[in-house]
Amino acid sequence: MGYNCIHLSYEGIDAMALPPGLDRPCRGSACQGFSLVELLVIVVIFGLLACLAQPSLEAARQQSMHSTCLGRLAAIGEATAVYSAEDPNGMALPVHPLWWSSDSSIIGAYEWGGKSGIGAPGWVEGPGGDFAYLTSKFGTLAGFGPATRPLNAILYPHGFKDSATPLFDRIGATNDTKIHLDAYRCPADNGPPLAAHCPDWVANPQRSSFDHFGTSYNANLFMTSYAGGGPVNSNSPYLRPVSRVPAPARTLAYDENIGRWAWACKRENWACTQAVGLEGIDPGPTKAVRGWHGKNWTFNRAFVDAHAESQKVFIEGTSDAEGYSEHYRNELVFPDDPNTQARSVCIIIRGEGWQMDTLPDPQIRTGLLWDGSDRVS
Repeated sequence: MGYNCIHLSYEGIDAMALPPGLDRPCRGSACQGFSLVELLVIVVIFGLLACLAQPSLEAARQQSMHSTCLGRLAAIGEATAVYSAEDPNGMALPVHPLWWSSDSSIIGAYEWGGKSGIGAPGWVEGPGGDFAYLTSKFGTLAGFGPATRPLNAILYPHGFKDSATPLFDRIGATNDTKIHLDAYRCPADNGPPLAAHCPDWVANPQRSSFDHFGTSYNANLFMTSYAGGGPVNSNSPYLRPVSRVPAPARTLAYDENIGRWAWACKRENWACTQAVGLEGIDPGPTKAVRGWHGKNWTFNRAFVDAHAESQKVFIEGTSDAEGYSEHYRNELVFPDDPNTQARSVCIIIRGEGWQMDTLPDPQIRTGLLWDGSDRVS
């Protein structure tokens, strides 16, 4: 069987009757492109569409960072539960093996996990000038490098390359500040609030918490002592067995570091400010501490029971005439220790769905001492 092939030229097509609305192929000057005006209209339309889409894209980006940050906090909470189960003392929070017993204010909050932080230079002897950050009290040369931080062994079981030496090693110490331990980095971490009780960090507002301390998150170490100094006791999960945390689902374990300053903001209850000389931080003209995820007073947090959630640290209806509000409820005295009455204040810190204290379980002696200056913890 054969096939008949029909060859049509453009002339042949022109001669054919085409359906209405279907143009014939153009030739020569009959083929016209878009005019300049038409091209400009198309460009304007695409520009308008991009402008309309930008807020949605930015919102999606922010939500992605929020979810990542919350997920990493949850993973830290779960790793901490593993640490507690394996620790001989069953501690609720990781405890670094190196203690500075003469100063309770430098332990516990950050060296439980993460990389070397470059904040607070001059803590140990070392180089000056551009390399002063190597002497940070959060870094390798001070003994708090990533190889020593206890939670790293759980979240990074296959290890990582770091300096791991207490001797002065400029290259190793520098590399330890750049190591990629992203389990401890909140992608939205863009630095400190407008003010805080941490002048080294506030003085470098472009520096993330991850770079300054080695982690974007802080642990809940809440200590008590007597006015003028003395022995330090734990009223928090830090240096406390998890079995002695009465309300693990409410008790804060970790917080986004910017949230650490929110509960101690200015104009809190008188007992926690003027009574012990803690004026709190000044949130500035806005009267608010804005979280890393774009909402005032709202921060991601992890709890002793290993769950994580986003919470607003704010008590509605407490705004005063100047616009300052309260962010927690507290009691003036410690109910189970009459000897501390009129001296021990600001030790019950609680808000909606959260608490920093571990009452009614008694305080735990830590063996640390407070010299009476600055803050206990």
